Amino acid sequence: MTDGNAVLVFSYVGYLPQEVTVGKQSTLDLALQVDPKNMQELVVVGYGTQKKANLTGAVSQVGAETLESRPIANISQGLQGALPGMNVTFGDGRPGSAGTINIRGYASINSSTGSPLILIDGVPGSLNSINPRDVESISVLKDAASASIYGARGAFGVVLVTTKKAKGGRMSVNYGTNFGFSTPTVRTDFITDGYTSAKLNDDAFIRATGKSYTGYTDEDYEELRKRQTDHSLPSVVVDNRNGKDMYIYYGNTDWWRTMFRDWSPSMEHNLSFSGGNDKTDYLVSGRYYQKRGVMRVNQDIYNAYNFRAKLNTKVTDWFTLNTNTQFNANDYSYPGWGVNNNFVSVTVHALPSYVPVNPDGTATYRTELNNYTIGDGIYADLLHGKSKGGEKRFELTQTIGGTLQLAKHITAVGSYSYTLSNGVFNVNRSAWESGNTFLRRTPAPWSIFPGVMSTVGYDQLSETSNLSQYHVVNAYATYDNTFGDHAFKAMVGYNQELYQQKSLSGNRKDLLSQDLNDVNLGSGAQEINGGQTEWALLGYFARINYDYRGKYLLELNGRYDGTSRFRPSDRFGFFPSVSAGWRVSEESFFEPIKSFANEFKIRASYGSLGNQQVANYAYLSTMSRGTSSYLMNGQKLEFLSVPAPISSSLTWEKATSADVGVDVALLRNKLNVSYDWYRRATTRMLTKGRTLPTVFGATEPRENAADLLTKGFELSVNWKDRFTVGGKPFSYNVGVVLSDYKAAITRFDNPTQLLNSNYVGQQLGEIWGYTIDGMFGSDEEAAAWQAAIPLSNSVVHKQISSAPGEWGKLRAGDLRYVDINGDGKINVGENTVANHGDLQRIGNSLPRYSFGVNLGANWGNFDLSAFFQGIGRQNWYPGSNADKFWGPYSRPYYSFIPKDFESQIWTPENTNAYLPVLRGYTALNGGGDLQAVNNRYLQNLAYVRLKNLTLGYSLPSTLLQRIKMARCRIYVSGENMVTLTKLKTSYIDPEMAAAETNGRVYPFSKVYSFGLDISF
Repeated sequence: MTDGNAVLVFSYVGYLPQEVTVGKQSTLDLALQVDPKNMQELVVVGYGTQKKANLTGAVSQVGAETLESRPIANISQGLQGALPGMNVTFGDGRPGSAGTINIRGYASINSSTGSPLILIDGVPGSLNSINPRDVESISVLKDAASASIYGARGAFGVVLVTTKKAKGGRMSVNYGTNFGFSTPTVRTDFITDGYTSAKLNDDAFIRATGKSYTGYTDEDYEELRKRQTDHSLPSVVVDNRNGKDMYIYYGNTDWWRTMFRDWSPSMEHNLSFSGGNDKTDYLVSGRYYQKRGVMRVNQDIYNAYNFRAKLNTKVTDWFTLNTNTQFNANDYSYPGWGVNNNFVSVTVHALPSYVPVNPDGTATYRTELNNYTIGDGIYADLLHGKSKGGEKRFELTQTIGGTLQLAKHITAVGSYSYTLSNGVFNVNRSAWESGNTFLRRTPAPWSIFPGVMSTVGYDQLSETSNLSQYHVVNAYATYDNTFGDHAFKAMVGYNQELYQQKSLSGNRKDLLSQDLNDVNLGSGAQEINGGQTEWALLGYFARINYDYRGKYLLELNGRYDGTSRFRPSDRFGFFPSVSAGWRVSEESFFEPIKSFANEFKIRASYGSLGNQQVANYAYLSTMSRGTSSYLMNGQKLEFLSVPAPISSSLTWEKATSADVGVDVALLRNKLNVSYDWYRRATTRMLTKGRTLPTVFGATEPRENAADLLTKGFELSVNWKDRFTVGGKPFSYNVGVVLSDYKAAITRFDNPTQLLNSNYVGQQLGEIWGYTIDGMFGSDEEAAAWQAAIPLSNSVVHKQISSAPGEWGKLRAGDLRYVDINGDGKINVGENTVANHGDLQRIGNSLPRYSFGVNLGANWGNFDLSAFFQGIGRQNWYPGSNADKFWGPYSRPYYSFIPKDFESQIWTPENTNAYLPVLRGYTALNGGGDLQAVNNRYLQNLAYVRLKNLTLGYSLPSTLLQRIKMARCRIYVSGENMVTLTKLKTSYIDPEMAAAETNGRVYPFSKVYSFGLDISF
């Protein structure tokens, strides 16, 4: 630089700018200081924004960086573990899988997740629909003080999504793309040796029933044994059995890889334009995302499309007009009988010794050596390729609004939004769901006798279509002024919503074509069903903010809400809240330590909210229509049933919460800590009313007759700093979030405290089970136990006692149950808290200690980020059909037996095994010693997952100037890359087990991707 008086200005987000005179220096070495005004950051709250320093409610916020450079289908996939108190769970891992959002734990016995209200630019919507790249910030309002402005809709929190705003000036163009490849997070190397698998299943089946499952003879087993070493031998032979030539199977089939792929691709393209002048600015964005699934035959595919257009026009100095158009669409197509059915069906009867295809190319379905079907016929159906299903959904939202500057300190804002969708808006999950669906089943050909064809399945087409309309009106005015040391802000507003939905479904059998899908082609009986619903909300709200010299903060909120879901006399309720804060760091006595402790604020809040998430017409007596099997005049009689009794006092559930929090900033704002403790009482929950005499003649009506209490905490710790490494600025950040909660019933009509229902004092999620003290070391030890406690006195040994011969009694390797109460029986007693027999509380199924750890660093043109997420404890007892956990202990014909399964089975040579002596059905049937919940096989689903790892490189500005680019960044990224868990099996993902008691859902995936972001 030739000018010695030149001044360079160095700046970075979150740091104070620094000016340096160049002089004769050829190298500059400096360190930027953290900006103390960081606390002046604006946070989006209900119907407005507030300075972070002045917040008195429990509000957390993340920016667009949380979602950037990640191969995710939707926003919920990017928020898991990112915010304290926000719990995100997934029902399965299918492409485009949508998350369920929960704020601060167990909400109500009618909806444990208690989904928060989700607003996208002020309009109710779904996190799973919009483009993640459109997001500017996401705020979560967690306590009553911050959420009560939304009244009945915000009983269990509010999520505010603000999309990126148009930027004036010269037009800028941004393009981003991402290509990824995914593979299951779990092991899929199952036993594929035909002999081993058949022997395991047959041994378990024989010990339970006295018969062989496979029907293989000793000669057949010898053939299977030969093929363990000689793979040149044919896997299918023709032999005459029972007077017929038929195929006999001696395979070593890997059914998992026959059905499913190891790797599946995904891709994403984003394009946006923005620009404008001092009067008008605009932003237009679009996205296409595709992810292919794991199905090998006729691969399943998910597509998502997003479009957004925002326009702001300053019509006059006092009036600004804005429009926001949003279009979201997605479709998912899959082969077979259903998304998860493809995974469930193939788990049974598809033994490795069986093959998917006969030598003549026909599909297999039965062996005729037993009375079972191979994989329920799913592979024959997939190979035929005619059965399929799909779902298509769209949402078009148009918002038009304006801002009026009525006076110097008075602003008025109004908007109207209209949403048209073919989906159904699920208010309990704040998500658009369903859409238009279809499912086609066709008969599939198969063969077991050479040259003889048969079919499996039936011919039917089912279709469902929906049409929904959602109207939202918002209007509010704000007065904001300062009088000396006093700052005052007041807001009043009005909100009205109307939702209308209509659905139509039909199915018809025996279509004329297996390739064309239209109900008009059906020749069989047709069935038509329909339905429609509507609901409305009306609310008036107000908020007052006051602060004195930025030290003493006060906020008052109130909302008067009405809903159509209750009878007219109970439709309206008033829901107030109050919060206050004290910025101790602004006091004069704090000055001596302010260079170290830059910010110290104490805040507290209290308030109540209504919950109106009940059935739309719960207060009305409704009569069901039916058709009798009796004939009159040649016609079946139509009838209406007597309506169920309705409580005359049915009204709002109520959520009352208290929150105490502390915000601290230390070491020049490098270290920021926020802690909240909360208590939420959900009262007047709807449940079955008090038990009535039998002569009442009907079930008890639902009443507001139950209460629960949830307590928890949230902790957020963030550190960021910056210094020079190798002559280049190096910045890094570390963030940790941790939250936990417990929930207990405080009122419920269960005077005897039966354990199979809620009761006062119950910890929600508690698991009762038996205690096991190892396994019997010998038959004599087992016989001695049985002599003291006859099997007829044990409810957990009914399966064993029904087994034939010597297997009908306890033997070496069986489980030793503990008679806790010493009554010579193993049972549940009266199944009450006072008399629970041999049951004890052994665990809890609710997740505890949810956490996230975020690491980031920038040096030169390189950036690196890592994000870990997990939970500290969650108990799960494997369901009776948890095939990859129990194997043949459940159904002694499961297809996928883990490769290391044999080493876990008790034998005289393996007495330290994890599992008992092998018996079939003991984990499946009631009265089985493994089906009974016990402490030995209770699992801990605690896990730590490397949720995301991203490494990026931005091209230097000198090069970008030459090629006329503003920005160019390339990156590689991984999602769900590593999972560490306490779960005893690596064949089930902990989230799969939490989602479904058997863990039999579409597999969760890890994704490896690379991408590019450029700007002009």
